[in-house]
Amino acid sequence: MKKALTVGNIVNQKVTLIDFENIAPKLYQAFGNPQDRGVWFVWGGSGSGKSNLLLDIVKAFCKELKGIHNELEEELDDDDFIKRTSQKNMQDVKDNYVAASYNYKDLCNYLDRRNSPQVVLINSASYFFENLDQYFEFTRKYKNKKIIIIAGMALGNNPYSELERKIMYDANKKIFVSGYLATCKGRTIGPNGGTYIVWQEGYEKLRGSEKN
Repeated sequence: MKKALTVGNIVNQKVTLIDFENIAPKLYQAFGNPQDRGVWFVWGGSGSGKSNLLLDIVKAFCKELKGIHNELEEELDDDDFIKRTSQKNMQDVKDNYVAASYNYKDLCNYLDRRNSPQVVLINSASYFFENLDQYFEFTRKYKNKKIIIIAGMALGNNPYSELERKIMYDANKKIFVSGYLATCKGRTIGPNGGTYIVWQEGYEKLRGSEKN
């Protein structure tokens, strides 16, 4: 049986935060300084800016930590993926960032290696997890020692599938992307109230068209 914690035990616990305030100020304004473990869930519709946001987030983490981008929605040799990688200047974190297209078993084997990446981006939930039990198996194994960022699709403002909705409820960070605007739905947000503009020009054009 685990020991029950006193108030003193709780408030004196040491946690490690990633210094987004200095390494990624715009992300810090929206999401604060995140802990060095736990589950993020990012969902949005096609063309919402979700893929660009995912790279912004993983790039920020890779300034200090090793990360793997496990891409299953696109092929790694697709022109769009190549252009996005170049446009986001992922070369800046080339020593800490790798991309792959692993299935569940292969990614687990990779993460079980010594000195494996601490940041794991999975795009997307429905392509990677067979069911909710497999999701919980994965997070029980890794969420207390790694940062797991999982992408999902959207139906309106909500995650598309029942699996994705359950992942959203379980995640520490919940971020919805629509019209190039990311909104943090979780309890922990940054100084500006939890919003992040993924692409300023696209965001302004879209809002301008809505007014006309």
